Amino acid sequence: MTTIIMLFILPLGILVYFFDKKVQKNNKANFQHYISQVKATDITLKEKLDKIDEMYYQNGYKRILRTDDTLVVEKKHFNLGVLLIFFGALAYFGLPLYYLYYRFILKPARIEISLQDSSV
Repeated sequence: MTTIIMLFILPLGILVYFFDKKVQKNNKANFQHYISQVKATDITLKEKLDKIDEMYYQNGYKRILRTDDTLVVEKKHFNLGVLLIFFGALAYFGLPLYYLYYRFILKPARIEISLQDSSV
């Protein structure tokens, strides 16, 4: 049974992992494009931050800090590929180990958006 798991789930996990990385990269580009569009509008700074904050909130990010011109958000990203790799490599111990990894070891991705300068 363990051999069957390793033969099918482990390669599937590797494929899903790289697919998920590609999707994350595309999402990051879409977020940056949206932020640049909002920066180009002629609404107030507060309204710009409200729009950007709402976009990140709808995508599962938690607000950490918000000032007059800066927004900091973070999110732990669940990666199904890593879960399948843990399960495929470690059989039945992989699921609890992935839970421990996700809960205690995985650091959330933190994004800082500043509307005063040109960096995002």
